[in-house]
Amino acid sequence: MKNFFIKLSILCVLIVCIDLFVGKTLNFMQSNAKGGMTYRDKFICNELETDILLCGSSRCVHHYNPKIITDSLHLTCYNSGQDGNGIIMTYGRLEIIMDRMTPKAIVYDVIPEFDLLGGEDNHKYLTWLKPYYDHESIKNIFLSVDKTERFKMMSQMYRYNSHIIEVMADFIHPIINTEDNGYVKLEGEMDKLKIKESSPLPQNYIYDPLKLEYINKLIDKTEGKLIFVVSPIWYGMDTTQIKPLMDICKQKGIPFLDFSNDSKYVHNDLYFKDGNHLNERGADEFTRDLVGKINRDHLIH
Repeated sequence: MKNFFIKLSILCVLIVCIDLFVGKTLNFMQSNAKGGMTYRDKFICNELETDILLCGSSRCVHHYNPKIITDSLHLTCYNSGQDGNGIIMTYGRLEIIMDRMTPKAIVYDVIPEFDLLGGEDNHKYLTWLKPYYDHESIKNIFLSVDKTERFKMMSQMYRYNSHIIEVMADFIHPIINTEDNGYVKLEGEMDKLKIKESSPLPQNYIYDPLKLEYINKLIDKTEGKLIFVVSPIWYGMDTTQIKPLMDICKQKGIPFLDFSNDSKYVHNDLYFKDGNHLNERGADEFTRDLVGKINRDHLIH
């Protein structure tokens, strides 16, 4: 029995040493990434200074061209959208950014699934925040999603386990180009194979109370600098699913710009790469339309 506990102790020490070594190695790779989304994330959280900050999911990354915004409004602009993420990740990232600087305006692209509706596993929104867990406000976000995260985050490897390959690739030879102030354009025309058959929309939507909580926290934190936008979608959208946010915006006097059912874009193959994402041509056209609306309504001072 004594030998068993000695071997078990040695094994535990080895596991801890391996975890520390791999975790520190990945931390070094992340800190010294040459490009890709890893470098972009590090830049956003640690170095970014901008007048206008674009936030949201993939529809933010691919729909908003910062150069057009800068040329039109004469203000610096950066696209910090993150594929597959929503309000929980975005709020955490803004906590880090706004410890260092405060933009003049924050444009948030809304996707109901990621920002309002229930049914998603909120753990997935923690992935890009894991390297910043030691930041007190980030720690609180983890615990609001799952209190057991405090124990998981004791592992240094766990902080990178969802994108170890991406960190390594971005350190050695980045594949994705993110040099256009965070914007990633989608080239080419509509791929009809990526159009899903329309299905009957549910009559009653279930909302995630945690997402709504962070929506309200975001509004309070940004103090009148926030503009919510729903960018064009090929299918159009049943806007009843975004009604809670529209009501909040109306109540608090926050601009809410809805392009989801704009006839200029709905079912217009010319502007889309797939059913949910604009191509480069569509992104440029939409960004110009957005800037026009911002100018007409004097939304940025």
